[in-house]
Amino acid sequence: MDTIRRARIERVIQAEVSEIARSVKDPRVPSSMTFTRVALTDDAQQATIYVTSFGLSDDEMKECVKGLQSASGYIRRHLSKALTVRTIPNLVFRWDIGLENSLRVHELLKQIQTETPQ
Repeated sequence: MDTIRRARIERVIQAEVSEIARSVKDPRVPSSMTFTRVALTDDAQQATIYVTSFGLSDDEMKECVKGLQSASGYIRRHLSKALTVRTIPNLVFRWDIGLENSLRVHELLKQIQTETPQ
């Protein structure tokens, strides 16, 4: 698949999933989550969607991902109305810990800077 087309499909999936996920009735899925990126396979059969939410513990975030995975059929069905592709990719949700790690490193650097005498 062309990289430009893949990037366009990834952007559409990210935007649509963020809208559709708000209507998921699963109590494990909070409304304050952010879909950070989408990775589509070369054959467009699977889309890995990375999600994060600030203020949730590790256990709550794992439950959120499980809730999204259980609602993937619902999300995929609604996604089929927005995408103009022959097959709608299977959705796999993953917890994006990269953003949290970078925020933690930033906080540690700030702490070191304030502790270091100038």
